[in-house]
Amino acid sequence: MRKFQRISEEKSQEPTKEQLVRYKDFTSLSHKYERLTKRPKKPLYRDPKLFLLLLIIGLMFLLIFLES
Repeated sequence: MRKFQRISEEKSQEPTKEQLVRYKDFTSLSHKYERLTKRPKKPLYRDPKLFLLLLIIGLMFLLIFLES
């Protein structure tokens, strides 16, 4: 069994001056967060495989409606 020691000295939980300055600019912080969390998505028409699939489905519907 492990023996743990409790440290009685409590360190302050206050951020340092450097951390305050780094996070003070909210616009750059939010921009970094957006870039990190949201992946850029291609529009449907720019994805070649999906564009080909949509084109084939469209041609099928066109042929079905023209035949009847």
